Amino acid sequence: MAKGRFINRGLVLAISIIIPIFSIGLVWGEEECLKEAWTAYNKEDYKNAMKSSEKCIDEFGKQAERKQAQLEAEKIPAPPTGKVNDAEKNQIFERGLLNDVAAAYFIKGKSAESLYKMDRTKNAAYKEIATKAYESACKLKYGRTWDPKGWFWSPCEASSDRLPID
Repeated sequence: MAKGRFINRGLVLAISIIIPIFSIGLVWGEEECLKEAWTAYNKEDYKNAMKSSEKCIDEFGKQAERKQAQLEAEKIPAPPTGKVNDAEKNQIFERGLLNDVAAAYFIKGKSAESLYKMDRTKNAAYKEIATKAYESACKLKYGRTWDPKGWFWSPCEASSDRLPID
């Protein structure tokens, strides 16, 4: 009997540890497409960065737009940038898809801008793609991106700083 209770307690203990960790990953973790976009962008593989960004936008864009509209309708103040307290951090992370789509638009814009600047005559279409991506990021004013150095930044603000593209 004692052995059976030990296994059950062990199973209960394992489940009670795994479920909260899994839940945190769902709330705080980036979508795989965004991780792929950042990885490709950081490797200067701009075409694949754009492709992964577009995948995120296509899959989660409507949900992000609905969340943005809801926050605006409720007149919720836009979240801060920079260092924030734990409550603000949790609130920002709970807007995961909004954050991810805003970042995806920014990555798409930066990637297209980089391709454009490599050869402005050959890659002229990328200027328009970058401009539209940056403008779309600016529509998601509540989106925030976590910098591993310990602070948040706004894809909207970073995008607006890149416009107009010269």
